Amino acid sequence: MGDVDPAADPVTASGAKTAKKAFEKVAKKKPDPAGLALGEEAQAALTAKDFAGAKDMWQRAQAMCEASDAKPVKQSKTPKLEGGGAEGAANPGKGKEAGEPTAEKEVHLPQPGSEGHKVAKNKHNLGDLPNYAINSDEKLQEHLQSTNSKWRTRFPPEPNGYLHIGHAKAMHFDFGVAKKHGGETLLRFDDTNPDAEKQEYIDSILSSVEWLGHTPAKVTYSSDYFDKLHELAIELIKAGHAYVCHQTKDETAASRQLLQGFQLMCAKGGLVKKDTELPEGAASPYRERSVEKNLDLFQQMTDGKLKEGECSLRMKGDLRSDITSMWDLAAYRIKFATHPHSGDKYCVYPTYDYTHCLVDSLEDITHSLCTLEFETRQAPNGPYYWLLDSLKMYKPVTWEFARCNITYNVMSKRKLNKLVTDGFVNGWDDPRLLTLEGLRRRGYTPSSVNKFCEELGVTRNDNVQQLSKLEKCIREELEEEADRIFGVLDPIPVTITNHPGTELPVECPLHPKYLDRGSRVIKLTKTVFIEHSDFREVDDKNFYGLAPDKAVRLLFGYNITCVGVEKDNNGKITGLTATYDPDSLGTKPPKGTLHWGSTEFINAEVRVYDKLFTVEVPGVAEVDQGKVDGGVTPADVIEVEDKEMDASGDLWLTQINPDSLVTHANALVEPELAACASVPLSRRFQLQRLGYFTVDKDSASAKPVLNRIVTLKESKDAKALKK
Repeated sequence: MGDVDPAADPVTASGAKTAKKAFEKVAKKKPDPAGLALGEEAQAALTAKDFAGAKDMWQRAQAMCEASDAKPVKQSKTPKLEGGGAEGAANPGKGKEAGEPTAEKEVHLPQPGSEGHKVAKNKHNLGDLPNYAINSDEKLQEHLQSTNSKWRTRFPPEPNGYLHIGHAKAMHFDFGVAKKHGGETLLRFDDTNPDAEKQEYIDSILSSVEWLGHTPAKVTYSSDYFDKLHELAIELIKAGHAYVCHQTKDETAASRQLLQGFQLMCAKGGLVKKDTELPEGAASPYRERSVEKNLDLFQQMTDGKLKEGECSLRMKGDLRSDITSMWDLAAYRIKFATHPHSGDKYCVYPTYDYTHCLVDSLEDITHSLCTLEFETRQAPNGPYYWLLDSLKMYKPVTWEFARCNITYNVMSKRKLNKLVTDGFVNGWDDPRLLTLEGLRRRGYTPSSVNKFCEELGVTRNDNVQQLSKLEKCIREELEEEADRIFGVLDPIPVTITNHPGTELPVECPLHPKYLDRGSRVIKLTKTVFIEHSDFREVDDKNFYGLAPDKAVRLLFGYNITCVGVEKDNNGKITGLTATYDPDSLGTKPPKGTLHWGSTEFINAEVRVYDKLFTVEVPGVAEVDQGKVDGGVTPADVIEVEDKEMDASGDLWLTQINPDSLVTHANALVEPELAACASVPLSRRFQLQRLGYFTVDKDSASAKPVLNRIVTLKESKDAKALKK
């Protein structure tokens, strides 16, 4: 997503949430319809990270409710059906996990050329406010002729980091909508901020899109349109809709604070905003410059004659609007930086807010699908449509959907960048991250990620999804497809004292459910290896591993009985001795069955990955974690995502799981893995009783390196072994 407007307000999320709570307290007693509607807009503004706008709207909504005679409507009891169910309602807690959102109905988007395309965005409570989202017949026909009336969507990532699972959801929707209707999707790099963008990120995005199986009709860059965007900026200035502003960041913030006060004053006093004078200082002192002066200054900006940060070109929106993003957002700023795509050609760069809608229009996008943080910007009286209307351009349909938040991880690019640059993880493709490169390296398949996105669906109701849902998708796939292999992560040698010295072959199926896949033979050598954790000196009834004088089954092989324990001078167990029962092959096993290895096994490094954080929503205090499934709101998650990195905002870093990566450098695996060890991701398999694994990019034939993709679904035996 694009760069931050330099005129951004300093109000924090916590300040907005305080205003929200005050509003809700009043609205519960006096639910004024207009106040409730404004409260919904405030929630959308909070989701869009417009904390100042959200605070202002909730304060005004509170004032409306306080002045209202509205009374709460008593809810009638829902009639019960036989068996206790409510008519027409799902019985919570039955058929679904607690807190799980109901399935989203199919998204209905208007057909190209329909009335819903002509009026690209509408709003039930616009009243006498302008709707800028109406296409003229001429522009709509020009668009339909250009696209041949086909659906055209776009996936527009900013190349300022690697894509994550949330982008996979957006891709699934963007490409899926177009494909469903026989249309096409463009992959557009939203590259308006050269300070944050790199060719490395562009390459990674291209790779991830291809990996997930999406084929864009065309790959474009916002920077491809820089010349055209510059021409449009000049046109905007000539029309009196843009001006060069020399206000500093602090001065701009002070002006916006005055505008917030104006909005609150009008709400509390019942004043008509269009007839009420703005307070002195609310507007930029440069707002009424002449067209000629603005053209001259913009040319100086373009020619590099002014300093970086000295001024910006701002769009002359509506300072009386409820939508704070209409308060003269920046359109261009000076940056003496090398751009990854356009090089050093420019020293002024357009902002996201200026660029996004214009390129949507220039590329004849029929449906611009975005996450909810853009909802207020894309309102029919918001800056997206205002700018297109001011330049008399074609207007696409816009539709917003919820972001994808998943427990035990973070999605914010700022936080991901912090984890990477400060060494908390090993790069953007660290398998603990939910970046697409990380999931790919860990061993997730494109089909499992796409299945997760399909099951997630598209909803406007923001929620936090459980990581287990993503794990379930890959586990179900691998349960059927992955062969079974033996590996011992923390081996302890077991010497079989009555071993005959001749070969004792043990036939092991590649998949116990599908015997037609074949088998491999493992030799029971004089010394075998089991996991340290599968032995205890003191047995108990809930332990299914090996103990002195106790028999267990070596999986698919013989029973062995421990007859001795070897220790070093410090009392540490260094080995075991056992006898095997030559008549036990194929018989009913004892209650304990263990995976094992022989002296023919080869050394490997096995990386066991677990959840990156110890709590479901990093940054939320542990006492509040239980509220995640239905108690933690989108605003809570966004507040956590966007806190400044000061002492109070570092809580999430203290919640990193110290055991998120456990490396077993001296593991033993079947020798056949040497054949695929030099080809990353060439094979996915189950190390029996340990989980599903794949080959890491650090692997080599001489020393395989394996990554755990996901754990097994725990059986009763597996749970018992942990006790």
